[in-house]
Amino acid sequence: MNEASSKYVDQIATQKLINDKLKRVHHAPDPAGYAYDTSFDDFKALASQPESVVETRRGHTVEISFPSAVQSGYAENDLVRCRCMQSARPIGDIIFVHGLYEDNVQIYNFLISMLNEQGMNVYALTLPFHYARQPSTSLFSGEFFWSGDVHRSALAFKQSVYDLYQLYHYVRSRSQGEVWITGFSMGGGIALCLTSLVAIDGIFAINPVCNIAELVWNSALFATVKEDLEASGLTLADIQARYSAFEPLNVAHIETARDKVIVAKGLYDQINDPKNYDLLVSKWRIQHVMCYKAGHLNILRVPKLAIDVTRFYCEERA
Repeated sequence: MNEASSKYVDQIATQKLINDKLKRVHHAPDPAGYAYDTSFDDFKALASQPESVVETRRGHTVEISFPSAVQSGYAENDLVRCRCMQSARPIGDIIFVHGLYEDNVQIYNFLISMLNEQGMNVYALTLPFHYARQPSTSLFSGEFFWSGDVHRSALAFKQSVYDLYQLYHYVRSRSQGEVWITGFSMGGGIALCLTSLVAIDGIFAINPVCNIAELVWNSALFATVKEDLEASGLTLADIQARYSAFEPLNVAHIETARDKVIVAKGLYDQINDPKNYDLLVSKWRIQHVMCYKAGHLNILRVPKLAIDVTRFYCEERA
């Protein structure tokens, strides 16, 4: 797609999400949410291997589940879920983390199938409150992940990081080589957070969420969320403080080697300003930046993306 078409896709998708989903719900911080431990102070005490892992084969897909180390109180959500799509000629393993508010897994099929063709087994983690982890009281996938209830949103982000950490070590224990994480949008932000907390083999972050509070306050996508926040008396400074623990731009030290961190950005992104990716690259002193003539969403349809993910996997482990 050209620049105009890429921007149009993002704008249409944003408006549809707002009209069909976000305008239909309103959330405010639950006072009981102050009791949630949303810090990462207990991260080093977290067991690297998950407990009670169950694997179920369904055709060419293996479904993996295990109890989350972070409990939200929603039974459906507190069981971590992952789908493994195996390559016919595997050369390595990738964990993929999807984006926010997603309820249509099909949008990732092109990228995953291309990665499979390149020889990568893909383990697709389901984020909290999405897909099969969506509570019955939730109107749509991801509603409870990110909303005007800042305490639950912060807990969901922490849960995501801990789920990813345990899945990473589970896959790592079974892999013949390195395991890289590929995260898209919110999934990219979650992967970056884990990257700063612990050394992983490598990360390929695609249009990763960063500068989170500014994004919530200024992006058209989060206009209704901002309205809920303001109705609760919250300011931009309040949001910056509440989300500071997992804001990539706040990271002072990165545990993962910088040459194993790759940022891929869509130059025509209309959901997250590409300038935020530039801030991340500068702050983290990232050595590898891939630029694509695509928007936030249609970057997933760029054939070269899967080729680049595989290339860095093969080059950086050599």
